[in-house]
This record gives sequence, C-alpha cells and structure tokens, in this order.
Amino acid sequence: MNHCLIPMAFPALSSCFLRFIILTGVAVFSGGLCPTSRSANAETVAAPSVTPGTPQLNLITPRGVQRGAEYTLQFHGARLAKAEEVFLYDSEGKITVTSVKPVDASRVEVVIKVEADCRIGEHLAQLRTRDGISEFRSFYIGALPEMEEKEPNTIFDQAQEISLGTTINGIVTNEDIDYFKFNGKKGERVSVEVEGIRLGFLFDPAISILNEQRFEIGVSDDTPLAQQDPWLSVLLPEDGIYYVAIREASFRGNPQSRYRMHVGRFSRPTAVIPTGGKPGEKLKLRFVEQLGGAGTGVNFVEKELTLPVAEGARPGILFEDEQGVSPSPIPFQLSNLENIVEAEGNNDFPETPIIDLTTLTQGVAISGIVDDKGAVDFYRFKAKQNQVFLIKCDARKFGSSLDPVINIYNQNKQGIAGNDDGAGLDSLIRFQVPADGDYFITVRDHLSRKNAGFVYRVEIVPTAPQLQIGIQRNDRYSQNRQTISVPQGNRFAVLVNAERSEFGGELKLLEDSLPAGVTMKSVPMAAGLNLMPVVFEATADAPIGGKLVDFRAQHVDPATKIEGGFRNFSDFVLGEPNNRVYYGSTVKHLAMGVIEPLPFRLELVQPKAPLVKNGLINIKVIAHRNQGFAQPIQIYFPFLSPGVGTTVQQTIPAEQSEVVYTLNANNGAQVGKWPMYVIGSSEVDGPAWASTQLAELTIDEPLLKTNFDRASVILGQPTKLYCKIEHLKPFEGEATAEIIAVPPNVTVQTPLKFNKDTAELSFEVQTTDASPVGKHGLYCQVTIMQDGEPVIFRTGDIQLQINKPLPPKETKTTQPNP
Repeated sequence: MNHCLIPMAFPALSSCFLRFIILTGVAVFSGGLCPTSRSANAETVAAPSVTPGTPQLNLITPRGVQRGAEYTLQFHGARLAKAEEVFLYDSEGKITVTSVKPVDASRVEVVIKVEADCRIGEHLAQLRTRDGISEFRSFYIGALPEMEEKEPNTIFDQAQEISLGTTINGIVTNEDIDYFKFNGKKGERVSVEVEGIRLGFLFDPAISILNEQRFEIGVSDDTPLAQQDPWLSVLLPEDGIYYVAIREASFRGNPQSRYRMHVGRFSRPTAVIPTGGKPGEKLKLRFVEQLGGAGTGVNFVEKELTLPVAEGARPGILFEDEQGVSPSPIPFQLSNLENIVEAEGNNDFPETPIIDLTTLTQGVAISGIVDDKGAVDFYRFKAKQNQVFLIKCDARKFGSSLDPVINIYNQNKQGIAGNDDGAGLDSLIRFQVPADGDYFITVRDHLSRKNAGFVYRVEIVPTAPQLQIGIQRNDRYSQNRQTISVPQGNRFAVLVNAERSEFGGELKLLEDSLPAGVTMKSVPMAAGLNLMPVVFEATADAPIGGKLVDFRAQHVDPATKIEGGFRNFSDFVLGEPNNRVYYGSTVKHLAMGVIEPLPFRLELVQPKAPLVKNGLINIKVIAHRNQGFAQPIQIYFPFLSPGVGTTVQQTIPAEQSEVVYTLNANNGAQVGKWPMYVIGSSEVDGPAWASTQLAELTIDEPLLKTNFDRASVILGQPTKLYCKIEHLKPFEGEATAEIIAVPPNVTVQTPLKFNKDTAELSFEVQTTDASPVGKHGLYCQVTIMQDGEPVIFRTGDIQLQINKPLPPKETKTTQPNP
C-alpha cells in the first residue's frame, strides 16, 4: 500500500461549551512523505554539520513536557562544555530557564519552569556557550500528563495499559508496533494525535484504534494539516477495552523514530472558517471535525470570540472544551484586511458585486470552502482601471489539502487571468485592472475535487513594498554560521541577503539592540543586488554574553517608510528524493553573542590602487598569531562585486602568516566602491572563526586603450607589432606594456616603457624556422603605478599571422629547334 499524503474528510463536532486559545505558531511544513519512495536506510534526522566556531546542538530530550511544572531537559550535541545560557524563541515569558549545567562536552542539563498557561505546541531553543551559539532545535509543550512507553508492548496481548488523557513518549523500531489499551464507554469520544515528523525525525507514523476483537474502528496515516503525522477521533460503539496501535507506515522504524502520542477525550478539529480575522475584533468561527466509529459525518460548531489585538503572521487556534484541549493549533491569519466569509449560493457568476475595491485601501480577504455544494466558488468585485492587486489563494498553509486554482473574468465573463501553483501549491496572480468595471474571481480544486475540509483564503490587496532579510546559507542543509559569535577583540562576518518586492533602491541595516561592546560595519546594499557583507567587531573588554536581536533593515530613504525584519528557516527533516525538505521551523530573531578571544586575528591589507576592467589586483591577507599558535588557517573570500572573480578558498600554512588573493575583473565589472572581507577558521579546541575588517575595493575604468594593427610574418623573418594608444585618464610616471601569450620559438621585444604623452608603440618580433605556422592571438598587458601600487589590466587583442615561405618559382628550359 502506498501511504502518500491523501485528503481526509472532516466530520462532526458535538455541541458543547467551547473555549478558544489564540497562539503563535512557528512550524513550517513542506511536502508529503511517501515512504515507498525512500530507501530503507535513509537518514532519519537532517544530518547536522560540524559547525566551525560554534557548539553543536543535535537534540533536546525529553521531546516534550506538560505545562505547569518544572523539568530538567537534556541538550545533546558537541562542544557544549562551556554552555552558559539558553535562548528561547516565542515563549512569551511563559518558560523560565532556572539552571544551565554542562555535564560534559556532549550534554547539558537545563532546568525550566513552564507556566500553566504556556503556549501549547512547538518551542525553539538554542545554547550559548563561551565559544559560540548553537543551532536552534525544538521541544514541545503539551496539556496532558506525560508517560513513557514500556516494552514489551509489541504484540496485541501485551498492550501497555494507559488512561485517557495521557501523552505517551515512545520509539518505533524496525517492524515494530506499539500497543496501548484503555477502558472506554459507549458513545465516548476518543481522539489520538501523534507528533512524529514534527519532532524533527524522518518518521511517518500510522495509528489505529481497535476493539477487543482486533477490528479497526478508526485508522489514520497522513493528515492534511500535519502531513506525515496522523490524528483521528472516534465515537466508541460500546463499552469495553480498546487498543491504540502505532507503527511506522511501512514498518521501517529505527531508534530515531520517536513519537509523542496524545490519547484523550479532547476534540481534534481539522479546519476553521473563517481562516483569519482582524486583531481585536469579535468573530464567529466554525470548526469542523471528522468522527469515526459510531458517529461519522461532518458537523460545524459556531462560537464567537474576541481575537488578540496584536497582529501576527501565522497564529493558530486551539480548540478547548470540558473534555480537554487539542494538542496542536489550526493555522489562523491575523490581518487588518476587510474579512468576508463565503455565502452559499455562489456556484455561478453572481449578479451583484460583494466587494468594491475602488474604495478599499488595504484590500480584502475571503474565506471559503470548496465542498459538496459546488466545485467552483464565484465572487464578483468592482475595480477601476490601472489598479494593481496581488491576488493570492492560500489553502495548504491552513492545513487544507485543496490544490487551489484561481481565475479572473471580466464583466463579459471572459477569462483574462489565472494561476495554479504561483505560490508553492497555492495560487498567486499580480493583476492590473484593464478597465473600470466589475470582475469575477473563481476558486476551484486543480482536480475538481470537493471536500468539507477544503478551506481557503483569498487575499486581494493593493501592491505594496515588502522587505525581508536573512543570512545567506553557507551550507545548503544546515545552520552553519547563521548566528553571530564575535570573539573578544576580534571580528565575525556574514552575508546578509534581502528579498525585495514592489520597490527598488539601496538598503541599510539598523544597528539597534546589538550586544554590549559590539559594533557593526556595513555599507548600503546596492539597488541591483540582494547581498551585503556585514562585519561585527567586539572590543577586547566586551562582556561575554549574548541575546536575541530584532535585526532589521530599511530603505536608505527614510521617507519611503520601507522596513523589514529577519527570518531564518532551518531544515529539520530531509529525505528522498534529493534531500527534499519535509519539515522545518522559522525564527524571527537573530542570535548574537560575544565569545572568548581567539589566538589569531585576520587583516585584509587595504589596496590603494583600483581594480580596473579587464584587470587584476593582488590582495594580501595577514594572520596575526598569538605566540605559540601554529595552526593552518582556512580562509574564504565570500563576497565579490559583480564582474569580479577569484579563487574563493585558500590556506595560510602553519608556518606562514600571510597569503595573496588575485582578483580579476571582466569587462562587465560594475564601476564603483565595493565592500570586501575575508573570513577564516582554524583549530582552537575545535574549529573557530574570525574575519578581517570590512575593506574597500575600487572598480574603475582602464586608464587607456591600445589598438593594434594586424601583423604577419614569414618563418624566420622579423616583423613589428604596431599599436596606437588612446589615453582616457592622465597618469604620472612611466607605464609598461607587455605582450602576453607569445607562441613558442617567437621572441618579442617586451616590455616597453611609455608615459602619458606616448601616442604609439612598436614591438620588435623575431620568428625562427621552428615557429608555429598559423594565426595566433596575443594581447597586451599594461602596468601603471598608482599610489605606489600597480594597476594591471589587459588591453588590445593582437592577431599575429605566421606563414611558410613561398616555394621557389620553377624555371623552364628552352629546347633548340632541330
């Protein structure tokens, strides 16, 4: 059986007293896992790279705890002996770290206190040591008491006894099934939800609920919202003992196939309508849940609640009643857009518009469901000529398995625009209104499917500038150097990238909230680039410590009011094919810290002369070593301005203290002043990183041009290469012109000296009988001293033709007449 991601129906919720909790979610899901397509020995965890200069955090155990108590967590990894602090993301003060105690280099005990109203779900944490900042990893906060799976429970008759309202922590090994049993009453709702792949492992769990006769009354593998993680809710058909079974979907578990399985009477809604609302408003919500067993079908329950006042990117809603709280949230959008909920009877072109976009300044959001009432939903809106909108239909990000397709029609019902997968599997259109009038937008599934859980949200918003920044990946699948660890009295550098939309121009970074003793050096990011080098420097007496920084950038013109924040996505789970990302999480703050000093510093010698087009320049990098430090230093040249190239990586040998980079510029190099730096690592009780200062490279036009006449010569004969010099800029002193790429057995009188007044040059050429015959491409390299440094560039391509001598003419002998 193929256990790929499949759609599920969403049925009924019983009427009951409801309470709702809004919380911010950080999880990001990507794709559906099909176990039959991956190898049996595939990696079960996104393999962490050994990150030079930082501690390494691989795993936090236990994987989850119940809120409302104090716990000791184990942080597992490498180079952790100097751990001092834990950074927590989005915990809103509801988790307090009371103790950080390194056990050895691979383990740290962290004591936390979790408030009773702490947000349920995934939380992210990372360690700061005196040597660096680790990757961030996840752990979970739940509402139910926790217990451990106990073997043997791999056969039905040895099922482990549990009580409803429990979270079980366990591991599924190869060909393993874990059984648990509980007492149930007829008509009782029982729900099971598993966190498997969401724990950060390549694990595809499947669950079932069975009766005493071993007949399944409920089964789940993949789910639209949690993808590879299953959940189900059933109404028990009779009193008796029931069993929960959990396994890997293809029976290919392993020691890394960890799970947290929540078993209780809680409700497990799978969708909510509307999918978003305005901060602070009162809003009616409809939840939908699928119930198996004695009560199947789809049912909606409405409840009015007041949304939080703070706007967030992707908050979620937890459903809670007197039977408990759902273990994970349903995604929900907080937005200031006008909110419209689909009204039934919209399965054809409507007669009147429901939206007037000519008067709305922020746009509108429409929440709907493609259900059994119609395969296509229609909406009519009014717009005026030359308005420009981004029209996006989100479904997958709300846990819906709808594959949305949107189309736009004019008032004559003629199709004028459409999109299927413009935003991943969701849809996106940039629509410029061609004329005043009414327009229609339709939403349907790509395969024309219908389902009560096919929720979607269409946002129609005027185009507006958007900005987001991050740190360029150094390794494709790791968090290597995605944090800032600055050694005392030293420097550390990164490449900051930016995603712009709907605007141009230069960007600058904001320096607010840096750790004490740390300064930042950067130049504005050029309008045509999406990368900028940034160097952080710590004073020698900067206090060792760190914090999470709200790292931001803005347009260089403050009048634009364009500003954006930091995002960093980490790949937690990779798999086949081609290291596909199955699960990861995002943080919105940048971890920065000051660490202990290193026994080396790097310096880039600032060049005085420019690098000109079609030229080259030598850049010296010096390693200042502490006495007794003799280790090779690997150095990298991470940033090159457009049109400039070099060998990116070099090594400063243990017995040396400097190395030279040769940079070359092509004819398309962009003229101007560009930042540059070098970053390097060496073995210091484990690899450690430092960078040079932020230096400046000037790219300029050549000072002159040379134009050579074509030349030809017969083997063994001399000739001359003639060129005219076109001076573009004056220079002082003497320059040299050298002919490069001279063929073998040919000598050229080179180099020749000249000055700013020289108009012509001629180079003596001598061939031999062994010179190669044919056309030869030579070129002229000019060197001009400027500020005591050479400016070297290529100018004037030369064609030299070497020919064989003509054969001697035959002489005819005249015979006398007889």
